[in-house]
Amino acid sequence: MLRELINFTDSLDPEFKALGMKHKEGLHIFLEVQNDGERHWINEKMEVVFTRKKEITPEDNTLIKYSSTLTQLSWCVNTNKCFDLPIKAIHSCSPYCLALKRENLVGGEKYASNASGKKSQVYERINAYFGKASELLESEEEKQYIEIFKNALNTEERFQFWVESSGYWSELKDSDYVIFYLKEPIEKYQTTSKKYLTDKLFNTSEYNVEIGQSVFGTSDFFNGFPTKKAFLTHQSASFDISGRISAGDAKSLYEFQDIIGRNILPNPLPIFIHREELNRVDKKTLLGESISLFKKEAINGVRIKYQEIIKTLYNDFKDDFGNYYLLFYSFGEIKDFDFVSKFEYELIDREGNKWEIKDLFGVKNNRTLDNVFDLHFAVMQPAFNNSLVMKTKTGDFQYRYFDDIDSKYCKSDNTFLLVNKYRKAFYDFIYKSKRQAVTSLMFHDIMRTSILDDIRLDELKNGNHSERFSILQKLNIWFSLYEKFDLQNNKTNAESMASKLQVHREFIEKLSKGETSIESDDQYAFAVGQVIYYLLTKSKTSDTSYKRLEPFVQQVHAKELNKAIARLFDTYKHEPFSANFRNPFAEVMDYETTANMRDFMPTLLAGIFSKNALFSDKEVVSSEETKTEEQ
Repeated sequence: MLRELINFTDSLDPEFKALGMKHKEGLHIFLEVQNDGERHWINEKMEVVFTRKKEITPEDNTLIKYSSTLTQLSWCVNTNKCFDLPIKAIHSCSPYCLALKRENLVGGEKYASNASGKKSQVYERINAYFGKASELLESEEEKQYIEIFKNALNTEERFQFWVESSGYWSELKDSDYVIFYLKEPIEKYQTTSKKYLTDKLFNTSEYNVEIGQSVFGTSDFFNGFPTKKAFLTHQSASFDISGRISAGDAKSLYEFQDIIGRNILPNPLPIFIHREELNRVDKKTLLGESISLFKKEAINGVRIKYQEIIKTLYNDFKDDFGNYYLLFYSFGEIKDFDFVSKFEYELIDREGNKWEIKDLFGVKNNRTLDNVFDLHFAVMQPAFNNSLVMKTKTGDFQYRYFDDIDSKYCKSDNTFLLVNKYRKAFYDFIYKSKRQAVTSLMFHDIMRTSILDDIRLDELKNGNHSERFSILQKLNIWFSLYEKFDLQNNKTNAESMASKLQVHREFIEKLSKGETSIESDDQYAFAVGQVIYYLLTKSKTSDTSYKRLEPFVQQVHAKELNKAIARLFDTYKHEPFSANFRNPFAEVMDYETTANMRDFMPTLLAGIFSKNALFSDKEVVSSEETKTEEQ
């Protein structure tokens, strides 16, 4: 893992590494040492830029970009490795720079807190800071030179003189930085930065060793070293550490961590293994082409998406697209890191056909899935009720594979549970081509739970069912794609859920005319759905929502289900019934099986929401249902 990240970082050119570098909000002051041959002093004419000015001039922009580079070379790795321990108020670690927040200065919140607690103020610690920072310098002459810079800032009066003379003191917020830079060649900043990082990039210096011209130590890359927590250390291992990395590698990992924190690289990020692609005359490699693509978009201020990377590069490397690590990074944490040996962009079934959602229930959401990313919009958004793949008000989509999700923003508690239970599986299926990650049983559980939830939440509004479209849309998805997620499926198209649905619809027409009888549990389940729906249309109550289906879809045993149907029939036995109803009802009530009816839930629901064959030509169905039945 670490070697691939190091190789990737080392493949980036300096221009790329500088992209997206963020400036520190606040006041930036550039001081310059002058001399007359005998003495040195700080020129009172300073250069200043305040990043929150209403109007930023081109000159300001130049200084802001320059200051971003200098702070990058002057900043501490983290506050635990700064030169102002244990207070940690000074965040720079360079003899040419001094950086702290306004809150530590006169009138700031931290300043007041220190005063009330009789703690030292930051002004009093500036001498100590420069004492440690000067250790990064090679010669005594350089250290004497830095004394001039230090003496211009090491008292409250001197420090405040420069800040208040800038003209922006009154506009500073407590959260703003005040940063002083000494105007020196950038090479000097680079030299001291390299020396600081040589030691600080390791987790601890306790295990540092010199081999030749290089220093090797324990990696600090997302690695906490629990030396003070005995319960986190190996108690029986014969070694103290698992390995060391060189200072050069540690620097590359530090750069990588900084770059991904700027949000200029795609997320997830494919890190292709460096190798010559086989039999390529043009010598193009996935690593080189991907980095060029990242850079091209980042220069234009765009963070390219993983989908776009695949779409752009897939055709050129179609036969050998894979062999890369995929990293998902969010809010300072690596959420997922895995190897993708082969990426499958297209969704093709065993017969060589693209996956297709058919319009089996008359809501016209049929579509062909051209590639694996189409699952986001065609399947996952409706199946997880806009909680995993979320369409925003602006029309964009958010993918919440690793986000913290608040249950109150989900359609129901069941949706919240489904998202958390299955989102990693879908991430692996789509982004890593792990086709075994989502099974037919998982897909079955998602669709069944989601549809039953819709039934429970349905309300009648202005004569329309609030969840009708959602239910029928999900039934289309369920019946069209169920077999696609079954890697062990040896059935032909003639035996799929979609094809059997057509057989059941033909069967119920014959059953209603007394031309056939129920011979299987599948036929029974479909007929039950038709009977239940027909009986519920006899209700004269104001609430005709799908909630009334709950007592039936919750039944496990056919015997209890038939009892519930008998009670419903008894409620409406005074109503007129069509001739088409009599035979199916009699067959259903006479059928016996020990099967678990939840195993036949798709068929039962299909019976409920398919065109009902039990009505006579004279019976009236609500206009909303008629729209579907006429499909």
